[in-house]
Amino acid sequence: MEGAWQTARGSDRMESILEVAARHFYEKGYHATTIEDIAGEVGMLKGSIYYYIESKEELLYEIFLDVIEHGQAGVEKALKDVTDPAEQLERGLEQHIEAIIRNQARCGLFLHEFNALSKRRKQHVQEARKKYQKIFVEIIARGQQSGAFVEGDPNLLVNAVLGMCNWVCRWYRSENSPPLETVKKTYVGIVKGGIARPKA
Repeated sequence: MEGAWQTARGSDRMESILEVAARHFYEKGYHATTIEDIAGEVGMLKGSIYYYIESKEELLYEIFLDVIEHGQAGVEKALKDVTDPAEQLERGLEQHIEAIIRNQARCGLFLHEFNALSKRRKQHVQEARKKYQKIFVEIIARGQQSGAFVEGDPNLLVNAVLGMCNWVCRWYRSENSPPLETVKKTYVGIVKGGIARPKA
C-alpha cells in the first residue's frame, strides 16, 4: 500500500479527493464525515478510494501537510530576489493571507480538527509548520538586527502575527467580506505599524 500511496500523492485524482474531503471535514466535521461521503462525490467506490488513502485520519493528515507545503512554496516564491526585511515581511504576509483565503476549508481545519490526529502525526504536522514559520522568524530576526523592527522574541512575534492572520479563515466570506486585496493591505498595515521601530 505504501508504494501505491506515494505514487498517488500529487495526482489529479488525489487532489480531487483532498479538495472534497477538506470541504466535508470543514462543513460537516471530521468525525461526521465518512469515506463513503468522499468517495461518492469524487465518483469512486469506497474500496477503490483506499488505493489513494490508507484511512480517514491519513487523509486529514495529508490535507494538513499539503496546505503547509503549498503555503511554504508560495511564500518562498513571493520572497525570491527580495532582500529587505520589511519588504520580505510584507510580501510574505500578503502571500500567507491570500493562501488562507483561497484555501479556506483546508486552513480552517487547523482550528477545528487538528486534535483528531494521532500524537505521531500531530508531531509531524507541527514540525512542518515550524519549518514554514522559520521563514518568518528569520525575517523578523534580520529586521531586528538591522534596527528596522522592535526588539522581542522572534518566535513569539511570529506566533502573534501569523495567529492574527490565520483567524481570517474563520470569518472571511467572499460574498460579504472586503476584497482580498483590501484584507491583505489592512492586515499588513496593522502588522507593520506594530512591529516597525518608531523613527526618531
